[in-house]
Amino acid sequence: MRDAQLVKEVPGLYGSIKVNEKTIQKIWSEQNFYHFKLKTDSGSDVKILSPGIWNLSEEGPDFKNASLQLDDQEIRGDIEIHFQAQDWFNHKHHEDPNYNRVILHVTLFPSRKKATVPLSKNGQNIPQLVLLPYLRESLEEILEAETIEYLAGYKSTLPINLQSPGILDEIKNQNYQNAQERWQQKKAFARKRLVHGNHKEVFHQCILEVLGYKRNRVQMTQLAQAFPPAYWEGGESNPTEVFDSVRDWKMRGLRPANHPHLRLEQYARLWKQNPSWIKSILQMKIPEPNKEKEDNRKSLGLAKLNTEWKNHVMGGVWGGSRINTLWIDACLPLLSEINQVDYFTTWFFWYAGDFPKVIHEISQQAKIAGHSKHSPFSNGTLQGVFGYCIKNQIFE
Repeated sequence: MRDAQLVKEVPGLYGSIKVNEKTIQKIWSEQNFYHFKLKTDSGSDVKILSPGIWNLSEEGPDFKNASLQLDDQEIRGDIEIHFQAQDWFNHKHHEDPNYNRVILHVTLFPSRKKATVPLSKNGQNIPQLVLLPYLRESLEEILEAETIEYLAGYKSTLPINLQSPGILDEIKNQNYQNAQERWQQKKAFARKRLVHGNHKEVFHQCILEVLGYKRNRVQMTQLAQAFPPAYWEGGESNPTEVFDSVRDWKMRGLRPANHPHLRLEQYARLWKQNPSWIKSILQMKIPEPNKEKEDNRKSLGLAKLNTEWKNHVMGGVWGGSRINTLWIDACLPLLSEINQVDYFTTWFFWYAGDFPKVIHEISQQAKIAGHSKHSPFSNGTLQGVFGYCIKNQIFE
């Protein structure tokens, strides 16, 4: 059997965060990083022809039978994944013949020592690739997607590690703080996006990513770049052409409503219904909190704003929780950064978006929301619970 997965604390937006080595392996398996101008530590160009087969049970490297092109040479062999270059030696791989076929050592972080070059037992130098500069998302975003995937598949009422009354009290007491941290993270993600693209490109990319949901977010990210806003403008886009350009859609267990072809058809319909939808978003007037009254949906006028958002700006294309997710995850953080106004209160009291069912159940049992008619679920309360689950690795 393989060794137990390693967990390390790494720097995050708000102190350290825990990252499982299997998370890095998953990034490699899904090829969830930019492939443009990949280079090894020694300066060789890398082209990934095949990432290999994920080795989840046997002794030896993490991925078997990969295929790469290093500079002009095609090579085949295995891939090993670690947090840092020194882990190769810490795990004694340089003494283990099982690692003689490794053709690439992939690390999350760059080496602290310039001379840290992995060697196989038969004395071969192994090229090394650092992933961090090529990640499409921050580590927090990657952990968020991983937590959603885990909790969405959770079958029982409550994860066993959250059933203690003391834990539920802790979740409740930390809820508002965790929600604030989630909001600050989303603004930081938006800020990073806006540095690398204009408003039209960024809204386009973020909307498509949300429409990919947890299974096909990476694929939607690739499509957003391959088919920019200019492709969709004018109402002549072809969703089938766009869908067929991707070969690795994740369809297993996918609900019909989340099928990527349907989502792309809906996105095309948005451009037909409101060709100026991005301009409409930028012109929306977000209500400011009333300092003399306790904030709630009514005092903030969120019902009126919600109607404008769904029916005018987004052309009535989406409903239910998905339209809320498009607003709270994609658009409102971007607007906050563009307008330099903190919209936390609106974001907190907005209607709940797409959350795994267990997040609602935790909120009810911790008596945060949903346990009476006077405590409705809101985006903020659920985000606080979700933030707790991410920070405390509720996916073991």
